[in-house]
Formats: sequence, C-alpha cells, structure tokens
Amino acid sequence: MSQAEPSAEIQALSDVFAFNFTMVAALALLIYDTLLTLPSDIKHIWCKTVKIGTILYLFVRYLLMAFFVLAIYSSLSNMSLEKCNTITHLARALQVPFVISVQGLLLARTYAISLQNQKGLGVLGLLILIPTIINVYLSVLDNCNLTSSQFNALTLSVLT
Repeated sequence: MSQAEPSAEIQALSDVFAFNFTMVAALALLIYDTLLTLPSDIKHIWCKTVKIGTILYLFVRYLLMAFFVLAIYSSLSNMSLEKCNTITHLARALQVPFVISVQGLLLARTYAISLQNQKGLGVLGLLILIPTIINVYLSVLDNCNLTSSQFNALTLSVLT
C-alpha cells in the first residue's frame, strides 16, 4: 500500500463529515427561519384564499426541508443499496414539483416587477422551459440507480 491511499480515504471521510455537518447546520437554519416567520406565514399564507402563488410558495418552502431531511437521513444512516435507491427515487419525485414551483415563482415575480411585460415573460419562460424539461427527464425518467455518495452529491447540487 502506498501513502496516497490512506490520505485519499481520510480526505473522502473528511468530505463526508463536512457534508453531513453542513446539511445539519443548513436544516437547523431553515427550521429556525421557518419558526421565526411562522406567525407571518399563518397570517398571510395559511389564512388566505388558496391561489396558485400560495401553492408555489408552500411547495418551495416545505419541499426544501424534505430534501434536507432526505439528504441527512441518507448520509448519516447505514442503509442498504436498495433503501438508498428508494430514497433517491423519492428525492427525484420531490424535485420535480420543487423546481417547477421555484421557476413558477420566478416567472410570477418577473411578471409583476416588469409591469406585466408579456414579451419579457415569454422570453424568460422559454429560457426556463428548456432546463425544466431536462431536469424532469433527469429526475424522473432516468432510471439509473445511484449510490449513497452520488445521491448526496445530487441532493447538494439541487439545493445550491
């Protein structure tokens, strides 16, 4: 055995620990923010008429927490490859409404800020549509099985 192998293993283990601590810290911050804004959410979101903007907001707000919980659970537990693949498919299924919600909110806010400029909204909509289709394909239709580290990397890329 050469000296490079143990240091590579130590580096990989260090990366896993850094990922785990970062995810737990980010989830704690997200929960803290949710608790701080809960009274305002109840007043302005939960007690109002349900509209498309409300649904998009709720998807963005709470599906993000689901991503964090799945990522933390998958990285901190010793699970079988089958269970990891099940969690991966669940994360992919959650990713589609999350991405569509984020992009829907982006379009709605751009429409409002641009003083209802329909041409600009159309261009932005087309620019968003192509990556959305690719994301849906990669998230749902691609049936490859991921290892736990690949799942963590995928989840991290989605959240950033």
